[in-house]
Amino acid sequence: MTTNRLLTALSALRTAKGSFPLAHSSHFAPRAYRWLLCALAIASVAASAQATVTTLSFQPSPTDMNDLDHHLVYTWRIDNISLSGLAVTGATLSIANISNWDTNPNVLHLHLLDTAINPGVASFVDDPTGGVPVTDLTDVFISNRYHSDSQWLVKAGTADTFLADPTFTTTGVNYALNFSASQLQTLAADIANGSDIAFGLDPDCHFFNDGITFTMTLTPVPEIAALYPIISLFAAIAFTHILRRRRSAQLEAIKIDER
Repeated sequence: MTTNRLLTALSALRTAKGSFPLAHSSHFAPRAYRWLLCALAIASVAASAQATVTTLSFQPSPTDMNDLDHHLVYTWRIDNISLSGLAVTGATLSIANISNWDTNPNVLHLHLLDTAINPGVASFVDDPTGGVPVTDLTDVFISNRYHSDSQWLVKAGTADTFLADPTFTTTGVNYALNFSASQLQTLAADIANGSDIAFGLDPDCHFFNDGITFTMTLTPVPEIAALYPIISLFAAIAFTHILRRRRSAQLEAIKIDER
């Protein structure tokens, strides 16, 4: 449909060229024609890109992951993600109205994992003492103290990308982690390796929240056939410019002969 609109507009421009004001001017008509073609090409590309952006959102079950208990470490695996013909151009991990349960030092360790052993949400006790308040703020995804345990949540050798270490007060906030360009590349690679990803969350304190959401923005990867109309338009622009230069040269030659 986009191709047909481009060709129709191009035909109309060619027909209208001779009826432009000052159409017989060797400067105005070709220049106006050229800029109109250029504007048409840019507008059609922008409109096509805007119309085809897709947003995917995922939430764990339960959505608040049991308020992220400080005696546990969690994985959240998301399955059946397809990027066929699509590029990941944005991603955000957000936690609504998150707050710490008290005023003690705290940290929420966040990781992107290539995958996890269990589907959905799973947990592992990383503070068997049950002490309150928690004083050990070690990131157990980085520390290997539990990695040899038979109940550990991630297989050895699984790709693990550290994301962030936010801290919170007793006042609820809407936390959003926007992926960087390098993190988006890692995310796409992790999805390509098995059509799934996982998040690792190690809460070193107890974090009340109203739900966790992961959102991805996907944009189609243009096929070469879809670029043909745009390439043709720019070729027409270049050809028009060449004709204009030749016409100008011919007029200059005539003026010289008349002298």
